[in-house]
Amino acid sequence: MACDAATIVEQNPHASRNPDAPTYGDHRPIYMTARQDRVVGTSGAELNLRAEPGDGVRRRETTLSLGSDYKALLYEYVSSDSSHVLIRTPETEVIDGIHPMPQEGAEGRPECGARNYRAPYRRTTVKRAGKGVYHFSFRIPDRHRHLKGYFPWDPFITVEDP
Repeated sequence: MACDAATIVEQNPHASRNPDAPTYGDHRPIYMTARQDRVVGTSGAELNLRAEPGDGVRRRETTLSLGSDYKALLYEYVSSDSSHVLIRTPETEVIDGIHPMPQEGAEGRPECGARNYRAPYRRTTVKRAGKGVYHFSFRIPDRHRHLKGYFPWDPFITVEDP
């Protein structure tokens, strides 16, 4: 999930500060995507993808500002597929990684440095083809960790045989 958090905050200046009562709003600033060879049609607030039973799916959240102004953090996931026949209940994983970072080099040419990071994602497995509604809730804090609000998002995800 990638969201235009700045637009969501601007459109909802008095968003809920209660995680049990998130603020419903416009879902157009929220996007889902997958590898190009897996997307059916176009990606957006809904996602249709090609997958087979047993394929792994990783979900992570980011903002269009890449977290410089706001972050989007998923805190709840519920599926209308209560028997989880389409996709297994996601599990949270945290990985260590390295971000390449430009640094000033000799003669003003950029060099490549690095910065370590830890990043969460949700891992799940496709169980069968079909369509499901997923209910995500996320919070948006600003760069100073001040909460801007809680928001829901209910995308359809369609899994289609390749």
